[in-house]
Amino acid sequence: MKVVILGGGIAGLTAGILLKNKNWEVVINEKVDGVFSRGHAFLMNSQGLSVLNELSESSSMGLNKKRIDIFSLKRPNGNELIKIKLDPWFCIKRIDLMSYLKNHFPQENLKGGRQFSHFIYEKNKATAAVFANGEVEYGDLFIGADGSNSEVRKTIFGETNYTPIEVKEIVGVSKKRIDSIDEMTIFQKIQDEEKGLSFGFIPTFNDESVWFIQYDSKFVEKNQSDSKDLKSFCYSMLEKFPRDVKEVLDENDFKSTYIWNTRDFNLLPSFSSDNVVLIGDAAHLALPFTSAGTTNAILDAKILVDSLEEFNDYSKAFKNYYALRSESIREHIAQGREVKELFLYPKNHSERDFLLPLVFESNKIKSPICKPLKILYFTDPICSTCWLIQPILRKLKLEYDDYLDIDYRMGGLLPSWKDYNKGIIKEPSDAAKHWEDMSSLYKTPLDGDVWIEDPLDSSYPPSIAFKAAQLQNKDKAVLFLRRIKEMVFLEKKNITKRKFIENAALSCGLDSAVLLKDIQTNAIDLFKEDLELAQTYGITSFPTLLFSNVSDKKITLKGIQSYGKFEEIIKEFIPNVVKKKIDIDPLSLFKLYNIMTEDEFSFLTDIDMQTSHKLLLSLYKNGEIEKVENKNGFVWKYMPLL
Repeated sequence: MKVVILGGGIAGLTAGILLKNKNWEVVINEKVDGVFSRGHAFLMNSQGLSVLNELSESSSMGLNKKRIDIFSLKRPNGNELIKIKLDPWFCIKRIDLMSYLKNHFPQENLKGGRQFSHFIYEKNKATAAVFANGEVEYGDLFIGADGSNSEVRKTIFGETNYTPIEVKEIVGVSKKRIDSIDEMTIFQKIQDEEKGLSFGFIPTFNDESVWFIQYDSKFVEKNQSDSKDLKSFCYSMLEKFPRDVKEVLDENDFKSTYIWNTRDFNLLPSFSSDNVVLIGDAAHLALPFTSAGTTNAILDAKILVDSLEEFNDYSKAFKNYYALRSESIREHIAQGREVKELFLYPKNHSERDFLLPLVFESNKIKSPICKPLKILYFTDPICSTCWLIQPILRKLKLEYDDYLDIDYRMGGLLPSWKDYNKGIIKEPSDAAKHWEDMSSLYKTPLDGDVWIEDPLDSSYPPSIAFKAAQLQNKDKAVLFLRRIKEMVFLEKKNITKRKFIENAALSCGLDSAVLLKDIQTNAIDLFKEDLELAQTYGITSFPTLLFSNVSDKKITLKGIQSYGKFEEIIKEFIPNVVKKKIDIDPLSLFKLYNIMTEDEFSFLTDIDMQTSHKLLLSLYKNGEIEKVENKNGFVWKYMPLL
């Protein structure tokens, strides 16, 4: 069966290569001689990159790409609204990707100078594509990959009802290098607080920066007939923006800078008509605020080709392709419009409403799950005993998560060292010795040197930070609490310091800019509520866990207890409880919990310490995990390959 692809851009080339790899006969037709490569660069997420990895045995390793670790949104005055870790995205220059794709497709099957005109039909079925130069290409299936102004789409569905152009975008490439922060590369965007105007810049693979200006199309534009006028317009628009913005423009070649009129259209009822099917921007178009266009084009190609392989009947294949793609496309269109609304009318929205200009997780509210057993857990970020029960909490989640609703509360272990007198600990050096003793007694890494080298003066700042994390996402807040514990107990980091709190927030998928603001406001009141609740229950030591259910039955558990004791209490409340079986495959566990101590791994897998060490060492030698040697034991980390 012969497939004729109309459009030699990213979508068309990707589909062509995937079909060729499955031994289909393919011809790609492009209106420009060679391959049209307008556009400087774009962002692609890991989904798109995974498809590119399938195109050849050498994977995408030969493709120049720059990993983007952090997105930051600021006001012109420097006020940061969003700072969040990306998971992950890559900046790729269009010319690099086009060259990469062309190298994987036979040049004799790539026909340039062919602008699509119309189809030849027999019994309502397309049999050939006719081009403006008079040439004709016969085929069995036709794929329209001819972009947002698709003539193929117009031919099979009629005129497209585009939304009005409300936002325009100027795009360029600057020689200005953007330095990373703590080895993390940042996609920076600066947005006006009163009107629809923003400037963004993203580093590329070769130390350049792709930059863009987005602006409300209602703004009066100066004459832009040549590069000098366009340059003048850009500088005048950004007059009140920071100096580094102007530095990016200073290093820009405005001869290659262009204006893009952004628009979209509603999801089509189908992506196909008989034996003609659309992919990429020809099939759907979202506003650039999602940065989803290139990834969606590549995913379209992948899913369409997989569907054609799965179904002998192309009509079933096309229906399956639409079914698999339409919902996410619908969501991306909606997300683009939502971010556009925030962009055009910033004064109408709270600063907490601002969203990433990237495809983001759905904001649909999930129905709360009612769990029969509530645990009120009073803890503290610097409580060594709370660190020792971490393996128990993780195992409880793996085996009994369907039954347990754990409510984390901060207890306020160390207000300050002034007049502090709890047991044997009266000053930082006492805490150092206590941690070392606990490490030795329980055979787990615990480094007390933090109390000698950089002692914390209070546990209140990290406790308040945890409450700020809870305001964003309760599950991520638990990850955040674990991470700051790792920092203080294993890495000797003073977690009262802003930089460590911020890094922990970013590593757990929290918005660190919002978190740092909440630490100064809302989180303080929430922390005070926790302290008042602890006082009400008479909590004087940590950890303390209060078990209760709807019958008002209550059981209190304090300090270090065996896992069997926890199970005994759970069964007392829920006699017919059924625990899940843990997948003890080491890599499965490490993908779930990226960092584990050796005793923790042993506890979760029920493998003795000696065997656990040999197994972990084998994984380390195979390059599957990393080993960090703490003075009191080993810590193992899973670092996924990109």
